[in-house]
Amino acid sequence: MGLKQKPFVVCDSVSVLDPYGGEGSIILVQSGMSVITPLTIVSIDVCVRQSQKTKVSLDFLSQAAIEDMGLATSFGLVFQLQRNGIVVATINDEMDYVPAGSTGRYTNFSNFPLVDDEPDTGINKYELILNGLSFTGTENIGMYIGSRSLKATVFIV
Repeated sequence: MGLKQKPFVVCDSVSVLDPYGGEGSIILVQSGMSVITPLTIVSIDVCVRQSQKTKVSLDFLSQAAIEDMGLATSFGLVFQLQRNGIVVATINDEMDYVPAGSTGRYTNFSNFPLVDDEPDTGINKYELILNGLSFTGTENIGMYIGSRSLKATVFIV
C-alpha cells in the first residue's frame, strides 16, 4: 500500500444518520455528565518509504451536534491532529449560539486541510483527537460528534 511512485489515498470515515445520540455518534456530554477528553475521533495509518520526498495532504471533517434545551449557550471544541502521538495541528471551533425556537439544535461541520511535509519513514498513525471541550450558559446541554472522516493523499515528489 503506497509503495509505488504514484499518489495514493488512505481514509477512514463514519457516517451518522442522527448525530444527536443516534447510532455511530459519540456522546461528548449530556445533562449532568462530566466532560471526558482527550478522545480519538478517527484515525488512519499511512506508509511512507522516503520521508524527504513525501508530502501527505490531510483532510479531516468532524460533525459537531449541539442540543441546548432552548437556552443560549457558548461552546468550544479543541481538535488536535496528531502524527505518531505528536501534535501537527490544533484547531479551535468556538461559537455563541442563540436558539430560534423553544429547543435549539446546531450542527457544524468543521473541515480542515493540512499538508504534512516529510513525515517519518515507515507507518505513520494520524489521529484526529478531541482534546478540549467547553460550554457555558446552560447545564442542560447535549454535545455529540456525528459523521467524521480523515483522508490522507500521499504524494511522492
